Amino acid sequence: MANADRDPPWVVFYGSLMRGLGATLRLGIDQRLRFVGPCTVAGELYDLGDWPGLRTGNGRVVGEIHALLDDEVLGILDGFEDYDAKRPRESMYLRERVPLLDSGGGETAWTYVYNQVPDAIARIPHGDWRRWLAERSA
Repeated sequence: MANADRDPPWVVFYGSLMRGLGATLRLGIDQRLRFVGPCTVAGELYDLGDWPGLRTGNGRVVGEIHALLDDEVLGILDGFEDYDAKRPRESMYLRERVPLLDSGGGETAWTYVYNQVPDAIARIPHGDWRRWLAERSA
């Protein structure tokens, strides 16, 4: 199934919204999501300080798939990610559908793609934010 009409839709988190990092609790959406499993998406991950930014690219980024159990959650996430569908050029992130590399069946999910050009030195070579946080604090 080419899941554009999946009910509930899926979203990929690759940074501060992943389980255990606290952002979903602060947003009050943790009970409005269901963890589906780990995933990988194509792209490059950059350290932007307190959170990462995903950009399109040839690398692989480690993430988590979550089912959206409430239609309002995407709007909350859009606000958190500074995404405005009416003003995409001014948005910090863009909400886009990305293919799940390890699904084997052409599955896609929503995610947020960084809409700025990051400093190349900030690239996280292995594409794993949790691992990067551990490495940064070691």
